[in-house]
Amino acid sequence: MKVVEDVGRWEVMLAGINGDEILMVKKGKCADKACVEGKEYKVKWFDPEDYLKRILEDEEVFRKYKVVYFVKAYLRKVLDVLASAEVQRMSMDLNKLDA
Repeated sequence: MKVVEDVGRWEVMLAGINGDEILMVKKGKCADKACVEGKEYKVKWFDPEDYLKRILEDEEVFRKYKVVYFVKAYLRKVLDVLASAEVQRMSMDLNKLDA
């Protein structure tokens, strides 16, 4: 959470952590590295709209992180995109079975 505060909580849409890597979804670029209590983290930054497109291609960009901060409306968008992608995959699988 300290990194979110340092970057500016009002600009961050979603933040997560996975080991020594921090996910930061916000308007405007942020630093590639962050130091919290003496530990250095690599920051993986995404623009909010680009992130929604990216999770369609590879949902692990979302799933591998423990979400520690989010804006409710934006997280709903993320979950809607993931659910839509899952329904599409299930539909394609069903079509393959019918063929």
